[in-house]
Amino acid sequence: MIIRHSLAFVVGFCVLAAAAAPPAPDQFRRLGTYKGLGGLVATAVGPGPGGRSERFYASYLYLDHTIDVVGIDPENGSFQVFPNPAPTESGARCMVKGPDGNLYLGTLPKAHFLKLDPVAGKLIDLGRPSATEEYIWDAAFGTDKKLYGVTYPQAKLVRYDPASGKLEDLGRMDPVEQYARWVAASSDGFVYAGIGTSKANIAAYNIATGEHREILPPQFQAVGITQVYHAASGVAYATLNDRHFRMKGWTVQQIAAGDAEPPAPANVLANGKTVELKDHTITVTDPKTKQAVSHDYRYQGNLLNIFRIGFGPDQKLYGSSVLPIYLLRLEADGHVQELGALGGGEFYSFLRHGPWLLGAAYSAFSPLMKFDTARPFQLDKSPKNPLLVNFAGSDSAWRPQAMIEGPDGKAYVGAVSGYGKLGGGMAVWDTRTDSVEDLHNLVTDQSVVSLAAWKDRIIGGTTVGGGGGSRPTTTEARIYVWNPNTRQKEFETVPVPGATTVTDLITAKNGLVYGIAGRTLFVFDPAARRVVDRKPIPFGGFIYNAIANMGDGQLVGLSGEGIFRVDTATNNVELIARAPSHVTAGFAVRGSTIYFVSGAEIWSWAGTPLLQ
Repeated sequence: MIIRHSLAFVVGFCVLAAAAAPPAPDQFRRLGTYKGLGGLVATAVGPGPGGRSERFYASYLYLDHTIDVVGIDPENGSFQVFPNPAPTESGARCMVKGPDGNLYLGTLPKAHFLKLDPVAGKLIDLGRPSATEEYIWDAAFGTDKKLYGVTYPQAKLVRYDPASGKLEDLGRMDPVEQYARWVAASSDGFVYAGIGTSKANIAAYNIATGEHREILPPQFQAVGITQVYHAASGVAYATLNDRHFRMKGWTVQQIAAGDAEPPAPANVLANGKTVELKDHTITVTDPKTKQAVSHDYRYQGNLLNIFRIGFGPDQKLYGSSVLPIYLLRLEADGHVQELGALGGGEFYSFLRHGPWLLGAAYSAFSPLMKFDTARPFQLDKSPKNPLLVNFAGSDSAWRPQAMIEGPDGKAYVGAVSGYGKLGGGMAVWDTRTDSVEDLHNLVTDQSVVSLAAWKDRIIGGTTVGGGGGSRPTTTEARIYVWNPNTRQKEFETVPVPGATTVTDLITAKNGLVYGIAGRTLFVFDPAARRVVDRKPIPFGGFIYNAIANMGDGQLVGLSGEGIFRVDTATNNVELIARAPSHVTAGFAVRGSTIYFVSGAEIWSWAGTPLLQ
């Protein structure tokens, strides 16, 4: 699973779009390729070229593309991009300065260590310390001058020795948890790993003996991830759910917040001034005088993926970048306009709803937003547009994959629960008052990931999974019938035995509800409360909730391979148009034209006469 974390990224981009002339039937057209600032996920101060002066180093994340590591002169904003030597790697979420003056990074999705040698002016691939791991989340140097990293998905501790070049897999720090998310090295010869997400813990590793064990007392082992860090004094600390701890050797002690030292800063120059990077501006501040000097920083970024698209009430196409979020819009002349930043994650769903474009997002400024497409984007003054909608019990780490307009005119949002949690809910959003009721565990320990309206009912589909790091307690996905008037679940069933996820729920023109579970199409009759047909699908890779009614009652949707059709007379499914580029995201429809995404590219497909 690719994990999306709450980082306050700011990103810009440009999209080159073709003119919006309608394509011929059955024609695919690439409308634009999208490039901008990726997620700024790690920074550090280190030596400049040849070891002279200093530079501020920044690591940008571009999922499915490449890491960009940039060295910036804080005195004038000039920069150098270091080519990525590990072609499999798209990001580096940690960067630390070593005792040798080099910068070291831990990468994803194949968990390499990289070394940036400022003297040689080169980024070097050191290799993969563990063949099982995908992310090196954090890194720190121990008292032995070796580099330690913590990983996902087996919560391991890994090590690199700059003196010998030796890479080591030191094993799991927890027998079942997936995330070792943070690492801290203390001056007393220990390394500490922050563990989660189903049950948080702290793993302590003794450098001298190689022994390790978990030390957080059971009463604190709640859902979450313990963040560990070291202070400038060399003492290691941890935070978890507003509690603070100090570690020494094999012991951990709860302390008052005021007794915890701050983390050792990574943005301080040799002269004591601090560096901050935001957008295309680098700022150096003297903490004594508070005087700040800023310079333009003109790095333009790289290919940046688009995560979801949808039409607004103004009939323009909107979209969301992924890690971080920028709201974008395709204008009538083919120009794609950047509207503004909305957080560090991505929008999982859009919905045209009256005069608004509604959005539901992971790791955003708010979990829900309501954008008035007739007014400019503005968050720096009132009235804000989009309106940011928060609600009691919301979790910024939810994955709101489904959003529909219900028969009562309210918006219904189905989401996978946040990290470590099961039982993701269905949120009922009254957009007139912006009140939100969040209903959890409609199906015990399952998350709601697909929704359809049928007459005066809501049909929901689930997944057995939960947030990252959680462990399912059930084995088969379900569908349910919800009555908005009585606020009661009236019925539930397993539509396809053995399937773990239901997606693409839609009410067809024949009055039946269709859905996909695994590689099986099922047809549900809500009136009779039974599944009336199942058909195998000869392909997979379905894009979640990317299906629509078209033409004379046919259903058309997206898989990774291209466009598929469901014949509602026979319930057969066939791939009718193979996309020239792998489909990664959707979904928007206008007339007989379908719009979708392939990585950083926006595409359209004009339907056959059958779909006119």
